[in-house]
Amino acid sequence: MDVILDGADHYVLDTLYSHLPAIPIPDLVAGIASLPNITTLQSAISTSSFSLPQTASNFWLAASASGQTLNTLAQDSILRQTLSLFVLTLIGAHVMYFLFATSSYYLVFDQNHTKHPKFLKNQVKLEIEMSLKALPGIAVMTTPWFLGEVRGYSRLYEHIHNADAMAAAAEATKVVFNPPASTIQETMAAAISAGANVVATASNVTEGVVAQGLLPESIANVLGPLAPVVEFFMDGWGYVALSIAAFLFFTDCGIYWVHRFLHHPFVYKRLHKPHHKWIIPTPFSSHAFHPVDGYLQSVPYHIFVFAVPMQKYIYLTMFVLVNFWSVLIHDGEVVVESSVINSAAHHSVHHLYFNYNYGQYFTLWDRLGGSYRTPGAEQYDKSMRMNNKIWKKQAREVDAFDEFGKPTEAIADQFKTTGAPRKAKAT
Repeated sequence: MDVILDGADHYVLDTLYSHLPAIPIPDLVAGIASLPNITTLQSAISTSSFSLPQTASNFWLAASASGQTLNTLAQDSILRQTLSLFVLTLIGAHVMYFLFATSSYYLVFDQNHTKHPKFLKNQVKLEIEMSLKALPGIAVMTTPWFLGEVRGYSRLYEHIHNADAMAAAAEATKVVFNPPASTIQETMAAAISAGANVVATASNVTEGVVAQGLLPESIANVLGPLAPVVEFFMDGWGYVALSIAAFLFFTDCGIYWVHRFLHHPFVYKRLHKPHHKWIIPTPFSSHAFHPVDGYLQSVPYHIFVFAVPMQKYIYLTMFVLVNFWSVLIHDGEVVVESSVINSAAHHSVHHLYFNYNYGQYFTLWDRLGGSYRTPGAEQYDKSMRMNNKIWKKQAREVDAFDEFGKPTEAIADQFKTTGAPRKAKAT
């Protein structure tokens, strides 16, 4: 996020701040602290609100330089960074939401879904309204994570082939990280090109890099001649590929368990139920939820870069792509029929039957957690997806669920988790 903030400061924010009123910072903070809620807008956009703690007010007062005013805040001022990041986060969220959801709605989403008996009157308008109410609250809760990134507490690094930068990113959080020198890869590549004995070369390289402190001896002892091959994935593009895989694995796991937690009866009614108002979702429902619900499902993305080194531009790209993916799984259009990928078909099952397919990208955690349900022909077969009798059957099934999204006892046997496709007949 520091890249975006630096660019915004240079091209827009420096000028903008210089034209703001000369309000003394202590007066500004005192004014914010006097509000009963974090903002009057927050209480208007959700059913929950929370007070700004007095300790937060003291923190901002202490962090603000004596005599500074709003229009003279330095770029590295924690107050200015917080305000700027909140605005950038809010703008970015709106841009991504409307760009991705609008494109998907008009280019991909089948408008025939709007004829389903469970498609609400004015549903698209309601989805957009709920999203617009949720995004400011999510931005408030997300800003501290971005502030931590900007102030150097995450393990984001910039130069893909700069081992020193990667080490510095880890050192910033006091974690030992031992990136290899590029000579490891060069030596191995030269040996392969020359037709030399690869195992012998690997052994020599291993001894050399351990002696230079570039490779932990414990790893070398465990992996032996394979250590340099494994170390290839700890530098440059090899590590980028590994970090992307780790990001997807970690966040998919985290979102699965957060999502499943949100379906606990105590939590579901208070937080997650608004999102399940959309039995037949559209791309605009992708961000239409309670702000705390939306924030909690984003937390794994932020945790990852504070725990694992990741290249900052790759992380920004992944952050944009996962928002795009959230739109795609709500558009009802099945691009690929897969038992591995958690597609729009799987997520359609989730919105229809509530307690299945909590995963984000893959079906792994649903399978391990016993919550996997294979989409049937009524999700994969387009003619059946638009069949009126299938719709009526689905509507009856949905009506049999209680207020907590649980099937009533009378139909419970119909909704047991299964790994086999359920057959549906269109007549």
